[in-house]
Amino acid sequence: MTEGQGGDPKVNIFWKIPMFEFLEAEELDRLYSLCSRERFTKGDYIFLECDQPRSLYILVKGEVKLLKQADDGREMIVEMVYPGEIFGEEAIFDGQPYPLTAQALEDVEVLSISRADFFSFLRDNPDLALEIITELGSRLRQAQNTIRALAMERVEWRIARVLLMLARKAGVTGKGGVSIELPLTRQDIADMAATTVETTIRVLSNLKKLGLVETEKGKIILRDRAKLEEMVSEGCAQR
Repeated sequence: MTEGQGGDPKVNIFWKIPMFEFLEAEELDRLYSLCSRERFTKGDYIFLECDQPRSLYILVKGEVKLLKQADDGREMIVEMVYPGEIFGEEAIFDGQPYPLTAQALEDVEVLSISRADFFSFLRDNPDLALEIITELGSRLRQAQNTIRALAMERVEWRIARVLLMLARKAGVTGKGGVSIELPLTRQDIADMAATTVETTIRVLSNLKKLGLVETEKGKIILRDRAKLEEMVSEGCAQR
């Protein structure tokens, strides 16, 4: 549901996005004026795989999962999106249909900007275009690493990689480790690691016995993040 353009002149959300950090307040105000603020409830689809690209999205509140549909109809979580992150940008730049489906994992709020308006803004801010190219290159490298991991890594390393990714993007560091409080199910984690929920439960149980993680309702705590990173590095070295 679109509220319309304009809104809070402070545009605080943009300061959380590295590629926008160098823009002046006046430029950010203009960018914000080009955006529409939209809200989606839990389970709503923001866009579907193969939809024609309409907008680029910036997540303001809540969490979004990006899904890819397999040949057998199953949906696999490819990436999680958190406040201050951009999604849907690939289709905006190449003009092709969205390669993934975006679904609200909980009630979310986004800023959307049309392809035409964003391109107009880029023409006036060429340095931003360079920042975006750098970001897209980084995401491509991450995607390539993920593909290699899914094809070649042991499932324990894949699940450790997923946990570290979630910790990096949404973890809160405390005395007991890194706490990840997310509305994710064991099935969601299994999907991200390209395995079964039964295997995921078994691996998490083993990691718990090793003192590396702790699981609570709605929360996973990484007790020994360094050891998990060591596991992932070992997996990379053996590929």
